[in-house]
Amino acid sequence: MSISEGGSFAHISYHVGTDGRAWCNVYPDTTPIFGMDAGSATLYIAPKGQQATKAAVEFARTLAKQAQRFADELERMHQLTDDGDTKAAGSDAA
Repeated sequence: MSISEGGSFAHISYHVGTDGRAWCNVYPDTTPIFGMDAGSATLYIAPKGQQATKAAVEFARTLAKQAQRFADELERMHQLTDDGDTKAAGSDAA
Protein backbone atom coordinates (compact mmCIF):
# COMPACT_ATOMS: atom_id res chain seq x y z
CA MET A 1 0.00 0.00 0.00
CA SER A 2 1.41 3.40 -0.90
CA ILE A 3 1.19 6.56 1.17
CA SER A 4 -1.44 7.98 -1.17
CA GLU A 5 -3.75 4.97 -0.67
CA GLY A 6 -3.78 4.74 3.14
CA GLY A 7 -2.50 8.09 4.31
CA SER A 8 0.08 6.63 6.72
CA PHE A 9 3.64 7.86 6.79
CA ALA A 10 6.83 7.31 8.81
CA HIS A 11 9.92 5.15 9.09
CA ILE A 12 11.35 4.66 12.56
CA SER A 13 14.03 2.40 13.93
CA TYR A 14 13.89 2.02 17.72
CA HIS A 15 16.79 0.34 19.52
CA VAL A 16 15.44 0.07 23.05
CA GLY A 17 17.75 -0.28 26.04
CA THR A 18 16.94 -0.60 29.72
CA ASP A 19 15.18 2.78 29.73
CA GLY A 20 12.43 1.72 27.32
CA ARG A 21 8.78 1.71 28.30
CA ALA A 22 5.43 1.34 26.59
CA TRP A 23 1.95 2.43 27.65
CA CYS A 24 -1.59 2.99 26.46
CA ASN A 25 -3.66 5.99 27.52
CA VAL A 26 -7.42 5.48 27.31
CA TYR A 27 -10.11 8.14 27.45
CA PRO A 28 -13.89 7.98 27.95
CA ASP A 29 -14.80 9.86 24.75
CA THR A 30 -11.92 9.57 22.26
CA THR A 31 -9.64 6.89 20.86
CA PRO A 32 -6.70 5.56 22.89
CA ILE A 33 -3.08 6.55 22.35
CA PHE A 34 -0.35 3.91 22.45
CA GLY A 35 3.13 5.17 23.24
CA MET A 36 6.73 4.11 23.67
CA ASP A 37 9.72 5.92 25.20
CA ALA A 38 13.38 5.08 24.76
CA GLY A 39 16.05 7.56 25.68
CA SER A 40 14.93 10.99 24.51
CA ALA A 41 12.64 9.61 21.80
CA THR A 42 8.88 9.10 22.12
CA LEU A 43 6.57 7.37 19.66
CA TYR A 44 2.79 7.77 19.74
CA ILE A 45 0.36 5.63 17.74
CA ALA A 46 -3.24 6.73 17.33
CA PRO A 47 -5.87 6.15 14.65
CA LYS A 48 -5.98 8.71 11.86
CA GLY A 49 -8.62 11.33 12.62
CA GLN A 50 -9.26 9.76 16.04
CA GLN A 51 -11.70 7.37 14.39
CA ALA A 52 -12.31 3.87 15.75
CA THR A 53 -12.81 2.38 12.29
CA LYS A 54 -12.74 -1.29 11.33
CA ALA A 55 -9.28 -0.70 9.82
CA ALA A 56 -8.06 0.90 13.07
CA VAL A 57 -9.30 -2.10 15.07
CA GLU A 58 -7.65 -4.52 12.64
CA PHE A 59 -4.37 -2.57 12.90
CA ALA A 60 -4.53 -2.59 16.71
CA ARG A 61 -5.14 -6.37 16.73
CA THR A 62 -2.21 -6.91 14.36
CA LEU A 63 0.00 -4.64 16.47
CA ALA A 64 -0.88 -6.61 19.60
CA LYS A 65 -0.28 -9.94 17.85
CA GLN A 66 3.10 -8.86 16.49
CA ALA A 67 4.13 -7.34 19.84
CA GLN A 68 3.36 -10.72 21.46
CA ARG A 69 5.42 -12.47 18.78
CA PHE A 70 8.28 -10.02 19.48
CA ALA A 71 8.10 -10.75 23.22
CA ASP A 72 7.93 -14.51 22.64
CA GLU A 73 11.04 -14.41 20.44
CA LEU A 74 12.98 -12.29 22.93
CA GLU A 75 12.01 -14.70 25.72
CA ARG A 76 13.19 -17.63 23.59
CA MET A 77 16.51 -15.94 22.88
CA HIS A 78 16.89 -14.89 26.53
CA GLN A 79 16.67 -18.54 27.56
CA LEU A 80 19.63 -19.31 25.29
CA THR A 81 21.94 -16.99 27.21
CA ASP A 82 23.76 -17.55 30.48
CA ASP A 83 22.46 -14.46 32.26
CA GLY A 84 20.22 -12.68 29.75
CA ASP A 85 22.74 -9.85 29.37
CA THR A 86 25.05 -11.60 26.89
CA LYS A 87 24.40 -12.18 23.22
CA ALA A 88 22.22 -15.09 22.17
CA ALA A 89 23.84 -18.23 20.81
CA GLY A 90 24.49 -17.86 17.10
CA SER A 91 23.77 -14.13 17.15
CA ASP A 92 26.02 -11.35 15.93
CA ALA A 93 24.09 -8.81 18.01
CA ALA A 94 25.31 -7.80 21.42
